[in-house]
Amino acid sequence: MKYINEEDINRIRLNANIVDVIASYGIKLTKTGKDNYLCLCPFHDDHNPNMIISEKKQIYKCFGGCGAGGNVFKFVQDYENVSFAESVKIVAHKTNQEFNYNISSYENKNVKYIDEYKLMDLSLKFYQNNLFSEKGVDAQKYLNNRGITNDIINNFKIGLSINNNSLKKFLENKNVDLELAYNLGLLNKSGIEYYDVYQDRIMVPIFNDSGYLCGYTGRCYLKDEKNKYVNTKETNIYKKSEILFNYYNAKEQIIKLREIILVEGNMDAISLSSKGIKNVCALMGVVLSTYQIDLIKKLKSKVILMLDSDNAGSTATIKVGDALYQKGIDVRVVRLTGAKDPDEYIQKNGVNALNECIKNAQKYLDFKIENLKLSYNLSSIEDVTNYVKTVINDLNYTSDIEKEVILNKISKEFNIDIEILKKQVPKNETIKPIIIPKEKKKKSKYDLSSSKMIYAMLLHKEYYRIYMNNLGYLKDIIQRKTVSLIGSYIEKYNNIDIAGFMDYVIEYEDVISYINEIITDNNEEDIDEKEFNNIINVTSKSIDLEDIKKLKIEIDNENDINEKIKLMEKLRKLKEDVVKNERN
Repeated sequence: MKYINEEDINRIRLNANIVDVIASYGIKLTKTGKDNYLCLCPFHDDHNPNMIISEKKQIYKCFGGCGAGGNVFKFVQDYENVSFAESVKIVAHKTNQEFNYNISSYENKNVKYIDEYKLMDLSLKFYQNNLFSEKGVDAQKYLNNRGITNDIINNFKIGLSINNNSLKKFLENKNVDLELAYNLGLLNKSGIEYYDVYQDRIMVPIFNDSGYLCGYTGRCYLKDEKNKYVNTKETNIYKKSEILFNYYNAKEQIIKLREIILVEGNMDAISLSSKGIKNVCALMGVVLSTYQIDLIKKLKSKVILMLDSDNAGSTATIKVGDALYQKGIDVRVVRLTGAKDPDEYIQKNGVNALNECIKNAQKYLDFKIENLKLSYNLSSIEDVTNYVKTVINDLNYTSDIEKEVILNKISKEFNIDIEILKKQVPKNETIKPIIIPKEKKKKSKYDLSSSKMIYAMLLHKEYYRIYMNNLGYLKDIIQRKTVSLIGSYIEKYNNIDIAGFMDYVIEYEDVISYINEIITDNNEEDIDEKEFNNIINVTSKSIDLEDIKKLKIEIDNENDINEKIKLMEKLRKLKEDVVKNERN
């Protein structure tokens, strides 16, 4: 927070409607009541709308088990997996507000592997400088001839590795730990000698979904080599199964268009982007991990698979398509003719022709069914039987309407009775996992009343003064800490609101967690002053009753007769106070 002026943080938050910001991610919101909205929680596998967004309080809260909650900055921070400072920048951008800060990705967040990321950034600067030096003239020509302009080069931060172990020498001059560079896949070593992994290659940097540089693809350009591409090895910060190339850059356009184009190669993604098709990501392999699928699902967009046009590309389309389709994602397919990949297709036919192909993308199920025919001899009764059985077995993940359409189509095409086909459809006997709810700790009368009292203080600044004058003490440390911070916030801003208070205490994880617990327990629209005074009385009485209970236990356990008499006298006075308070 020290990197962004607090007044600017408050200004940006106050001028940003959390409802609009959440909706900008393609999350469907349904209004419920006067000021609340309901949606599926994007932070867990939610099947019933369990997240409530309060427009009045400018906060959100999931009541479906995961407990996610906070203000607009917290939502963006968790949804985009960015730092607090970066979330402020994103909110400012989404709400067309001024933001004049140069945010450092690492200085504003407790980033794990900070040294690794900083070293990767240093290598990137080195490679970029190489490309725009005298030694990079041929590489620039190669890229420009492929339609990759200097603007695209700068946008994708493309660089160049040169020979003679130039990176190693550069890092030595900078007193960089070469072993760390080796662990990051920048250097190799033989014995105790280090040498460059990448030499005479165009360097395409790979960024993770948080926008941090984690690896490279090095492409040869001077001559044909057996290994056209050399990719970074798996490291602490580079996990191929957690990467979609260009995801960080493309996600805003993807959300805007509600459409993501998936291609096979990095150069395909760069080529499409250079022609104005910005909603494109490249796969890092044809087997999608759960992490990658979740990244795609989060975008809530239609997926268009546009993989290479060879047989391997067709097989990959089925693999990737199945993985996405079975997760309920709307998948379409583009198969390009007359070119091996999108990059070559654009060079031969132009971007308008490609856009037309995208516009007319085939529904995945139609593609898969047609593609299956290529594996069978449909003049053979045996092959027709096997083909039909295969198609029917794939209907598990389709809607009832789609099943009906497909079965009717097969019935007419092969002259098979529709009722016979229906009998062959496997029953979807998916066993739902048994979810054992977490055992909630039963809350005492004191816990409930004190929680409600602190919640009320977060709604009205004058309630803090009433609390201090009539009670001024709570039993739990976290409660006392929270109330103390509420007092500090009111003294500083002469106001109180939950969304602003959450920014104020962002560094206190225990307080943030407790506030989320309070919001879960208390979701009233408002608490008037009379009710607040009653809550104070209940809380005070609960404290006394708990103290009475503890004193009784102490008396029972005390063996010294004199000490026991003192404790009994203390207990008598405490009981008298309780009776007096009840009369009042």
